[in-house]
Parts: sequence; C-alpha cells; structure tokens
Amino acid sequence: MKKKKKTLLDLNRVPTLDELRAYFKENDFSAATYIDIDYDKMDAESVEALEYIKGLVEEKWEPLSREMGLKSDSSYYGKENPLIAMRDNMENLVAGGVMKLLNEKPEMVAEILDHFSQDPDVEKHADAFLNNAVKTMMEVMNYEELAQVVQNNAAYEDFNHDKFNNYRSKDFDRKWNHTRSKVETVSLNEMESAVNDEGESAPAQVADSSVSVEDEVISQLTGQTFWDNISEDDRMLLRIRMSGKTQQEIADALGYKTHSAVTKRLQKLKEIFENSDQ
Repeated sequence: MKKKKKTLLDLNRVPTLDELRAYFKENDFSAATYIDIDYDKMDAESVEALEYIKGLVEEKWEPLSREMGLKSDSSYYGKENPLIAMRDNMENLVAGGVMKLLNEKPEMVAEILDHFSQDPDVEKHADAFLNNAVKTMMEVMNYEELAQVVQNNAAYEDFNHDKFNNYRSKDFDRKWNHTRSKVETVSLNEMESAVNDEGESAPAQVADSSVSVEDEVISQLTGQTFWDNISEDDRMLLRIRMSGKTQQEIADALGYKTHSAVTKRLQKLKEIFENSDQ
C-alpha cells in the first residue's frame, strides 16, 4: 500500500520558510484547496472567519503584487485575469488551511497562539510572518514573470469593465482596435448614409470601433452622470461594441431585430450624452 505523502499540516510545529518554499515547489497548488468552500453549506461564523482570513492575505498580496508587476490596483482587473485568479485561489487555499487547522487540530492552534502570546511584539512579528509567507508564495509561483506574460498577452476578459472610467481597459481597447483593424476610416455621416443592395439608406457595418459613435461617447466621459442615467442594457451594448463586435453581432447577442436598430440606439445614446454634458 502506497504511503500517504505528508503535508505541512502534519508537522507538529510551525513550518519554516525553507519548508514552505520546498513544499510549494513540489506541489501545484495554484488552484488547490484544503476544504470545499461552499458558502451555502457554511454557518455565518465560519463564513465570517473565512472572509477575515482571506482579507489578511489580500492585505499583504495587494502591495506585493504592485511591486512584482501588476500595473494598477486589483480593482481595475477582471476575475478572469490570471493574476487575479491566482490571488483568489491563494486566498482560498490559505483560509481553507487555517479553517482545517482550527477544526481538526485545535491543540496545534492553541500551541501556536500560546507561543505568540508570550511575545511582547506579537502583532509586529505576526505581521512580518504573514508578509514573508505571502511573498514566498508569490516568488515560488514566479509572479513577476507571469505578470509580464499577462501584460504582453492581454485579453478583454482581463479587465474590470464595470469599473467607471477604467483607463486600463480603455487603453487595451484603443490598442487592440488600432492594431487589429486595417479598415479604411469612415466618417459618421458616411456610416449613417450608406446604401444597401436594394438602394435603400441603411447604416453601414463598420468593423473598426475607433470611428463609431459609442467610442466617441466613452472616450469623452468626464463624469458619472451619463453612465448612471442609461439602462444596464445600454451599458452592455456599449461594452460589447467597444470589444470590437459589429452592429449585426450586437443585434444577435442582445436580441435586436436588425443591425440598424443597434445603430439607431447608438445614435440615441450619443444624443443623451451630448445633452447630459450641457
């Protein structure tokens, strides 16, 4: 019978930093967990304890992430961003480990707390220990290298598009639209007066969103008034258009009958924006 491999939880003492490094290098723990975190099955006290522990980790993770390559604070990035997903997974791993210790090895917890309680500088040393532990995890995962890779291969999902005036996502949109499109620039008048195959006036399908109405609206936003006064459907329409979708693709995604309905709505939003700025 294969002998079960020991973990750090099997130690009868606090692991050293060298032991932490060795353990992290031997185990792929980027999406691991010590317990099944199902908030629906947890009591209020456990949820509160879990969130408190995760908050302690995030308090150390945030400034260290900036030192190691994250260009802005985490609120500018989406949950699908690999760096943010890594942070969330590590918070769950650490919090789960602590909860497991509390529930399954209370005598070890008591010993640890007793050890720290005898230290006159307990808060200072505990804070330093947590900072070293988090930094060790990030270094072992090659956070700096990963941050550079993520930055060089950014995707739409990497950014928090619900954050008002998120310059990080706007910068990505501008760069992405500029490099991906070879479409000849079309003026707004040309876009509105294009003629279809039947000789009727119809909105043209322009793939480059840098020349579209909603890009003008978004790029000129200087306050919250316009964004607060439009519906969630309109916000979604603008976000999708900024991602590079055509009017027809937006119509299909949001249930509009024709792409012309989308273009008319974009024009209406431009009017709302211009009126709100007066």
